[in-house]
Amino acid sequence: MGYGYGAQYDSSDINSALDTGNRGFAEMLVPASDGLSGHGTAVASIAAGSRNSQSSGIAYESEIIAVALKRTGGSDGGYTRTIDIMEGIDYALRKAIELNMPIIINLSFGTNEGAHDGNTLFENYITDINGLWKNIVVVAAGNEGDSRHHVRTDVSGNINRTEFAIGDNEKNIRLFIWKYFQDEFEIYLNTPSGKRINISNDVTVSSQRENIESVLAMPTPYTSKQLVEVSIRPGNSLDYVISGIWSIEFAVTGTIKCGIVDMWLPTIEAIGLSTGFLRPSPDTTVTIPATARKVLSVGAFNQDAGSMATFSGRGYTADGRLVPLIAAYGVDVTAAGYGGGYVRKTGTSFAAPKISGYAACIMEWGIVRRNDENMYGEKLIAYMTRYAVGIEGEEMPGIRQGWGLI
Repeated sequence: MGYGYGAQYDSSDINSALDTGNRGFAEMLVPASDGLSGHGTAVASIAAGSRNSQSSGIAYESEIIAVALKRTGGSDGGYTRTIDIMEGIDYALRKAIELNMPIIINLSFGTNEGAHDGNTLFENYITDINGLWKNIVVVAAGNEGDSRHHVRTDVSGNINRTEFAIGDNEKNIRLFIWKYFQDEFEIYLNTPSGKRINISNDVTVSSQRENIESVLAMPTPYTSKQLVEVSIRPGNSLDYVISGIWSIEFAVTGTIKCGIVDMWLPTIEAIGLSTGFLRPSPDTTVTIPATARKVLSVGAFNQDAGSMATFSGRGYTADGRLVPLIAAYGVDVTAAGYGGGYVRKTGTSFAAPKISGYAACIMEWGIVRRNDENMYGEKLIAYMTRYAVGIEGEEMPGIRQGWGLI
């Protein structure tokens, strides 16, 4: 028997709420044009699509706020700035307050651009909205589990080298090196053509074989770590970055107080499958903003294999918090197709809206029907993780499944 601010109930009450599929209030943030991929259409339909014989959204009577996110720059469709996402969330949250309705904010996207410790401006923002209104933020854990895009190394020795491969037909590789400000060492980039470039500070190297630029970022009010961001582009006479084995070398020059360095490459949506670290660290592979505090991070379960999907982001945040917190079906999920019909979708992007739909049902039962008007935020996370079912062969809680499968 659980207790919540005057309301007493047990697991059968929660399960009955999940079975109703009734009213909640979900927010979906999608690109300004859903495009041929139909990502936003699929996500919305999984959480709250209409009920029929072919497919059914979890909370099929929910109301949806669909926020179109604008794109900035780039001939390939550009990108969406995190500040625009924050403005979209702010709009939806204000609308929920205006209508006096609880809201689930589903974020089915992720990036490797950050220290993965919950301290970016964006992560702090979605953490801070936890107490502003009756809401919960559900975030996909990302598809980086087996991508080889993260490595952690200890530079305490005199010389430490980390190798990574760049595959064919890459036009721009960005490498994010996060170090402790308290540690003193030089960083070198070794290229397949034999160059050894000191990238410890801002530097630009332009040649026929490669164009290298590194930028050093000092600690900010949001993070005490330092970032060295390295951009690797084709040489002046080439169309693509030189493929082959590259490496980062660390040479200690002073005091080492911690020695831990985390490095990330962009996500699989941005670079080819042949590009990655040769000896990766796969247990810190959840993407941002699923690494934020007070959000419900969601991994993908492979229902055909009966196990967690190998691509599902997993492990811990860079500061040691367990992520993801929960899992849902994320392989061959039936969803509405862009322009009509139904499609099959795979990824944590499509596991997250299942959890958003379940959250909508429970919040409707608790808040709208007044069984427990405090059923949101951390409290809702606590109950959903409590009643999740452990996956056979996985630890509880574990680095793959979190607290289990819903």
